[in-house]
Amino acid sequence: MSAPADDEAPDLDEDGSEEDEAQGKKKTKKQRKAAQKKLILLGAGVLVVLLLIGGGVSYFMGWLNPLLGIQEQTKTAELELGNPVTHELPQIKADLKTSSCKSPFLRATVSVQLSEHDLERIQKVQDRIMDQLIVHLRDQERQDLVGKAGSDQLRFDIVNIINNVIKPARVHGIIFKEFVLQ
Repeated sequence: MSAPADDEAPDLDEDGSEEDEAQGKKKTKKQRKAAQKKLILLGAGVLVVLLLIGGGVSYFMGWLNPLLGIQEQTKTAELELGNPVTHELPQIKADLKTSSCKSPFLRATVSVQLSEHDLERIQKVQDRIMDQLIVHLRDQERQDLVGKAGSDQLRFDIVNIINNVIKPARVHGIIFKEFVLQ
């Protein structure tokens, strides 16, 4: 049996193998240069994208306004509250909630601070204010009103009650002229 011609190995001389090595080195140098070019292009592209994004953010945040000569328009709003006046409510007397036979009571005189254009409104609804204050106080216990914390909470509650009655007008604050808790 004879061997087919395809199985025979080609004869290589020494010069041909050196040429293959030289071509391999040339290919690797070309590949390196191509890879470096791609890396440089990729880096430049990333840099351009970052600059565009950074510039856009800077522009929309207004950080570039001084450099571009853009001046922001400022608007000022004036709110006229009017001259504050005080209005004294009638003396409040209320029995406080208790579980014993002898019930404690509260006697207080309150001055309300509000704008002078709201004074007429509070005078019109003064009876409703007094009714709601007394109803609120009758639900309170003596220990709820004792001390600074109790009087501050009562002050907060009274302001809320008055503001709910005289809506949309608002009370600036209240002053206790008399506060007796027995």
